[in-house]
Amino acid sequence: MQQDYSAFESRDTVVIAVAQEDTDLKKHGLMLKKFATAPPFDIVADLGRENTKRYRRTTAYLIDKAGVVREIFPMLIHHRATWQPILNEIDALNAGS
Repeated sequence: MQQDYSAFESRDTVVIAVAQEDTDLKKHGLMLKKFATAPPFDIVADLGRENTKRYRRTTAYLIDKAGVVREIFPMLIHHRATWQPILNEIDALNAGS
């Protein structure tokens, strides 16, 4: 995602990663320190999955500016699909605006 982020930026799209595995902010901070350089997108903690229990893990959600989930892109922990299908869907949404 870090390498492809400019493709999202050029489409005026905000990317937010949600870390659901962290049980406290200290562990979240340790996870963030593992990055050689800070990612260009926000990584937020949802301690204990308090706010995201209804969402599946390791899944990308395309949410429009009104907060409506427009598309769900299932992924696997050790195999991330290409971001191109998400970018295509963003392009389709932007074309319809």
